[in-house]
Amino acid sequence: MTAARRTSVRLDRVPVLPYPELASVLRELIANVQDVLDGNMVGVYLVGSLATGDFDLDSDVDFLVVTEDDVADEVARSLQAMHGQIHRLGCYPAEHLEGSYVSRAVLGRADTVGIQPLWYLDNGSTVLERSTHDNKWHVRWVLRERGIALVGPEAATLLAPVPVEAVRGEACGVIRRIAQEFTDAVAGPLTFWTSRFGQSYAVLQLCRVLSTLETGTVRSKLSGVRWALEKLDRKWAGLIRRSWTEREGVRHCLKIRQRAAESALAQTHDFIKYAVRESETRLARWGIEDIRPT
Repeated sequence: MTAARRTSVRLDRVPVLPYPELASVLRELIANVQDVLDGNMVGVYLVGSLATGDFDLDSDVDFLVVTEDDVADEVARSLQAMHGQIHRLGCYPAEHLEGSYVSRAVLGRADTVGIQPLWYLDNGSTVLERSTHDNKWHVRWVLRERGIALVGPEAATLLAPVPVEAVRGEACGVIRRIAQEFTDAVAGPLTFWTSRFGQSYAVLQLCRVLSTLETGTVRSKLSGVRWALEKLDRKWAGLIRRSWTEREGVRHCLKIRQRAAESALAQTHDFIKYAVRESETRLARWGIEDIRPT
C-alpha cells in the first residue's frame, strides 16, 4: 500500500446517503487520484447536492479535485484510465461521478471563470474532456461556502468569497440560455429540451436559478422548488410539482429518449417566459439595467 493510500479520508463529513457503496467509491477515487497525481493534489471536495443538501437516488456525485499545478495531458490520460476502472465497479455512485480538476492558480483568478476549460468528467462518462462546466461562479460559491473537504485544507482557504453580483449575473445568463435553447427546440424533433428529462430539468433549473437571483446563494434543486412554490405565482405550482415528480427515476436514463407531452412543453415554454420577466423585474428592483453573465 502506498503512502497516498494511507492518507486519512474524512468520510464522517459525508451526509447519510441512500447509496451504501458511496464511501468505498470515494475512498477508491481519492486513493487513485493521489497515486496518479503523485504529489500534485491539494485536496478532494464534494460539491453539488452532496454539499448543498437534498442528495437523493437521482443525484450525481459531484466532486472537485484541486491541484497545485495544471494537469498535463499525459497525466489526464492516466486519470481517464482510472475513472474507467472505477466506472466498471458497476454501482450507482461509481457510474455517476461528475467533476473536474482545477489548479490553485485558476481558482485564485476571477478572469478565468467561464473561460478557462478544466479537465472534466461528465456524469456517466469515462472520458476526460476539456470543459468550462465546473469553472463557473455557482460552483465556486458551493465549493467555498458548502464544499465538503474529504482530503486537504478547508475550501474557504483556497479561494476568495464569490461576489454576489457574479452569482446573480451567472443566474441571469442561465435563464437567458434556457429561454433561447428551449424556444429553438420546442417545435422541432426530439432533443434534450423536448425530452421528458429536459422538460423537467428546465423547470427545476429555473426554480433554482430564480432563487439564486433573489437570494444571492446557491441552493439544491429541492430547495429551489420549495422556494418557488412559496415565492412565485401559484399558477405554476402544479407544473413545478409535476416536474419534480418527473425527475424521479432519471438515473435509468430512459426519459431523455422519450418526448415530453406537448401540454407539458407548452406550459414549460410559458413558464420560461415568466422566468425571464421575473429576472428582469428583480434587476429593475435593484436599479440595475442588466448584469452580463461572466
